[in-house]
Amino acid sequence: MLKVVDAHIHLLPEKVIGSSVLGLVHKFFQVDPDFYLYIARSPDNLVKYLDQYGIEAVAVMSYPAPDVMGWGDELVDAVGEYTKSYPERLLFFCSVHPRFEEKPTERLEHLYSKYEARGIKLHPVHQLFKPNAYLPEEGGITALEEIYQFAVDNKLPVLFHTGTSVFPRARNKYGDPIFLDDVATDYPKMEIIMSHGGRPIWMKTAIFLLRRHLNITLDISGVPPKKLTEYFPDIERLADRSMFGSDWPSPGVLTMHGNVEQLLNTNLSSRAKEKILFETATKKLKL
Repeated sequence: MLKVVDAHIHLLPEKVIGSSVLGLVHKFFQVDPDFYLYIARSPDNLVKYLDQYGIEAVAVMSYPAPDVMGWGDELVDAVGEYTKSYPERLLFFCSVHPRFEEKPTERLEHLYSKYEARGIKLHPVHQLFKPNAYLPEEGGITALEEIYQFAVDNKLPVLFHTGTSVFPRARNKYGDPIFLDDVATDYPKMEIIMSHGGRPIWMKTAIFLLRRHLNITLDISGVPPKKLTEYFPDIERLADRSMFGSDWPSPGVLTMHGNVEQLLNTNLSSRAKEKILFETATKKLKL
């Protein structure tokens, strides 16, 4: 049986979840709200689930987006609290808001030391910024320089959402992965995870960047496994630069293990599956 690391899931712990979120999970994602609440209630429950299906570890995303998604730093801290009991199994991806955080380095130091953060998650489409906006001509958001330098100094990967979002207040223009070309060039020592590969609009751009920059890794979360070779025809040859993520819970992703099974049923070679499901994440996330 192949080992698996799920490098991209989302979770609102029970302490910050509301009935409206459970309704959203059921209505738009078709995820069983009872199952979601079971996982959200306790990290012990999530680890039991991972053990049941042979999943070694999951990377749990968090990010503040009060003006777009309605949650702020309280969500980030709640996810940090949730994951800290199992730091080698539940990999905490912390975040700060580049437009709102006045002391990004101080905030990141707190999250890194208190919760053993394993990476930084940034969501340009929900946080409304371009990843290269540290450049004066692109907006001059100096907080981004602090975030990127913190990542370099502490050897933390930075995961960027690329591609679109269906949420009402999202701004999809920020999802173009081309903005990462500047970031990868200006911060060559920073490990960049290009989440979703620009789907469903900018996949060719994503593959160009993957080939151009050795410090970029593709995270295939959000791409239906059966369409993986359609979206990324060269994925077989780029398997050692690509890693699996279920993006649970999201449209069509009812469970993490179900998404794994879909990938196992593709025509990718066994070796490519090993790299995508386990080996690349093990290297990039330093497991």
